[in-house]
Amino acid sequence: MPDNVVTGWPPHHTHTEFAFKIDFQSGVGPASRVFAATYDFIRACETFDAELVQSIDSTIKSVLVLDNIEAGSIKTWLRNELSAIDDEALKALDWKTIVGKYLVRAKYKIIKWLDNDASRHSLPTLREEILQIAIETDVRHLPAYVAPSPKSLIGAIRGFQSVKDRLIVGDKASFITQEGDLELNLSVSLPIEEIEALEIARTIAYPASEMILTVKKPDYLGSSKWELRHGNRTISAKIEDNIWLNRFQGRQENVRPGDALRCKVKIEMLYGFDNELITDRHTIVEVLEILSDRSNTLYLPFDSKLNFE
Repeated sequence: MPDNVVTGWPPHHTHTEFAFKIDFQSGVGPASRVFAATYDFIRACETFDAELVQSIDSTIKSVLVLDNIEAGSIKTWLRNELSAIDDEALKALDWKTIVGKYLVRAKYKIIKWLDNDASRHSLPTLREEILQIAIETDVRHLPAYVAPSPKSLIGAIRGFQSVKDRLIVGDKASFITQEGDLELNLSVSLPIEEIEALEIARTIAYPASEMILTVKKPDYLGSSKWELRHGNRTISAKIEDNIWLNRFQGRQENVRPGDALRCKVKIEMLYGFDNELITDRHTIVEVLEILSDRSNTLYLPFDSKLNFE
């Protein structure tokens, strides 16, 4: 992290606190993008923090609490509330401050890593750098620190990348800490498949089978995956049915959020070198039918041609 302290850092804030700031274009684009990006940032932090504290001690629990929201630009102040079962291994009297600072530094590291040129990305290097930050905390008697698992790290990468994907050209987003601010480079989009490939030892592919997937977020430009829902689970899927995709992008097919696609889907299970499931990948190979959302349609249980006069 940079050595300089942020000018004007509020005196009542501690170095374990941080903020996520969005300078958005007023009157442009969907309003929900700002709040969706903030939500994605908080969720990515919560998930990643839960893994990071395990690098220090398995008894530590972290809860991300909201301190304040500032208007103008949207600036959300957050803080890790830490607790632990009594453990003599936590020798430092101020271990909460030390661990909280570690969580901030680790998040800074991964966000900075995401902004690098793709040719410089290395998942093993990132794991080692975060492990080194954990070692530097020195809150245990023994050097029993572990690096974040590849699965959790990929999940964090995906989460912070989704924050970028929510925003539009002209928006700005920053990660604010006492040691320095980091403006996210929204022009850098990291293909998650390239990162997953670094840790994949084995892929098990299943033949394409028919599924009905509810549309949450279509890909109108053809540059990213569709966000879909199957039951209670949200999945991202690439559509490889180019004939149908061209018709959709040419406005010959009308699909709205809430509609569903009856389609043939290929599923791949990606396993790491530790034999743990890293992720699963969904690919739509053929769109068979668009199913409109009829949940709000009123159906009369009688002949609509009846005369009520």
